[in-house]
Amino acid sequence: MRAFSIRQLKNNPSTVLRAAEAEAMALVTNRDRAAALVVAIDRLDAPDPAAVRTGLALHLFQSGSLSVGAAARMAALPLQEFISLVSSLRIPLTTNEPGDSQADLATARRWLQPQA
Repeated sequence: MRAFSIRQLKNNPSTVLRAAEAEAMALVTNRDRAAALVVAIDRLDAPDPAAVRTGLALHLFQSGSLSVGAAARMAALPLQEFISLVSSLRIPLTTNEPGDSQADLATARRWLQPQA
């Protein structure tokens, strides 16, 4: 495992990623203290790396960190299949309150009205 400073990570993240992929993980340090591990999912020795990616994508989508499209790409699933999975797990596709949805719908209707 190789160690990289936070500055090296910032300046050249692909080098850190390549090192993690080659050796399973790379250490990121901040002021000579261990701060984070960059772990290569395919080198985890997990029985099903695709399930790990899907689980991460679901969690990041549910927490609001990823859009549904980005999460589907992370999970390497077609969008429709990912949405079906989200639905089967009873994870809401939106977090809007009913009032927010009504306001969004009203805005969309105004945008779609023909210009006079």
